[in-house]
Amino acid sequence: MKTLLAKQFLPILAQASGGGLAQGASKAMGIVMLIGFIFGTICVVGGGFAIRRGDTDAGKLSIIGGLIIAGAPIIVKALFTAFGIDSSTVDVGSFQ
Repeated sequence: MKTLLAKQFLPILAQASGGGLAQGASKAMGIVMLIGFIFGTICVVGGGFAIRRGDTDAGKLSIIGGLIIAGAPIIVKALFTAFGIDSSTVDVGSFQ
């Protein structure tokens, strides 16, 4: 039974054993950035619907908050680049 379970989970363990702490942190931060982007997009859409209902103040705040949440990785990357710290663990792409 033990060897049967080991054979089933061997590919998962093989994926986990490669790389170091920096690579694991990079993957974890990538997942957090993806969840933040999805949540920020939902906030922006919700703000649009709030404005459509007539609640303009809450709609504007929701849109601004959603843009900040969704764009947080780009904002942090821009700050790192501005202060000369280009060796961050997570790469969000190049600015053009």
